[in-house]
Amino acid sequence: MTHLLALPQYGGNISLCTGSAALDQAVEHVTGLTTVAVAEKDPAASRLLAARVPHARNLGDITAVDWQHVAAELPRPAALTAGFPCQDISNAGPRGGIAGDRSGLWKTVAEAVRVLRPRLVFLENVAAIRSRGLDVVAADLAQVGYDARWMCLRAGDAEVGACHRRDRWFAVAYPAAENPHLTARTERGT
Repeated sequence: MTHLLALPQYGGNISLCTGSAALDQAVEHVTGLTTVAVAEKDPAASRLLAARVPHARNLGDITAVDWQHVAAELPRPAALTAGFPCQDISNAGPRGGIAGDRSGLWKTVAEAVRVLRPRLVFLENVAAIRSRGLDVVAADLAQVGYDARWMCLRAGDAEVGACHRRDRWFAVAYPAAENPHLTARTERGT
């Protein structure tokens, strides 16, 4: 299979707040990167992940992970994916924003990015993050040396193909010192 973006494997993909691993499957489809570790504490989701990505180690609750230990134990990841909790950001939730109890897990994701230094970071959340936390996400990424690009898509649009109409926010972040467009072209030989 030819992948749309050729990346060196390094340590594959590390997935945080993994859920069903849908974001990871999309990233694998586009990049060819295998998910080598997941972080999911929900028992039902963990059982699903054991079947869906049996080769990936489950790090468990991301708030209990020692990222320095992970960095010493695993190769530098080529990618890190995170669909961090949306309940405090969503229009259907309490609307407390990214500092809420659940959506506040973003700070742990940002710490993992700082320590692990992945080549690319793929993020997903609800579109309401644009007014309830995007400023924090962008500032936190900048503070750890990453730039980001983002967009919103309606999940039910043909390009996505989900069976609901929810608007979703997707971001790709990369080390600010690198230009991912030049790097991708160079690695493909174009």
